[in-house]
Amino acid sequence: MLLQFVKSSSIVLLLFSGSAWANDIFISQSGDDFTLEVQQRSENNYASATVSGDNNDVTIRQGMHADGTMDGDETGGHDAYWTVDGQNNTVASYQTDENRGGGGGSDHYLNNSITGDGNIISHTQRGKTGHNGKITIAGDDNTVTVLQRGNGGKNWSDIDLTGDGHTVTHTQRGGGGATGSMDLTNSGGSYTVDVMQNSSSWQSYSLTGSCANANGCSVSVTQN
Repeated sequence: MLLQFVKSSSIVLLLFSGSAWANDIFISQSGDDFTLEVQQRSENNYASATVSGDNNDVTIRQGMHADGTMDGDETGGHDAYWTVDGQNNTVASYQTDENRGGGGGSDHYLNNSITGDGNIISHTQRGKTGHNGKITIAGDDNTVTVLQRGNGGKNWSDIDLTGDGHTVTHTQRGGGGATGSMDLTNSGGSYTVDVMQNSSSWQSYSLTGSCANANGCSVSVTQN
C-alpha cells in the first residue's frame, strides 16, 4: 500500500492480516502539522515512512502495545524504516510479540534517518524475538528514547548523532545478549546520554563521543 499526503490532516489507519507479509505500507508525507497513526494488528508487518516538514506527529504500531495494547500472542517479524526531514517532529514506533506459549517469531528491524532540529524519537521493540535498531540523526536538540526488551532474542542497536544538545536514553533488557554502539559528534553544545543494559547473558557497549562544550557532556552507562 502506498499513501501520499500533502496537506495538514489527522489520520488513523488500521491494518489486519492473517497471512505473512500481507501488511506492507509505504507513507510519503510532505507538509507541516500532520498527525498519522498506523496500526498493523498482526505478525510480519512492514512499514516505510518518509516525512518532510515541521511539527508532524507520526506513530506506527506493529503488533501494538505502548499502549494501544492488543497483541495477545502474535509472533513478531516487524520492519519499520523512517526518513524524517524537518523540525520539531514527533516520531514513534512500537514493535511487540508476546508469544508466551512459544519461542517467538522472526526478528524486529528498525532503521531511522532524521535530519533537523528539535525532533522527538521514541522506539520500543519487545518480545521473545531478536531486536535490531539503527538510528542516524543530523541536527540539534533532538531527543531519542530506545527500549529493546524481551527474553530469548538478542538486542542490537547502533545510534549515530551529529549536532548539539541531544538527549539519548537507551535501554536493553532481557535474557538474550545485548550489543549497543553510539557515536556522538558535536560542535559546541552539550549532550546527555543514559544507557542501561540488563541481561542474563553477555553485554557489550561502545561509545564514541567528541564534546566541545566548555561545561562538559553527561554520559551514564550501567550494565548488570
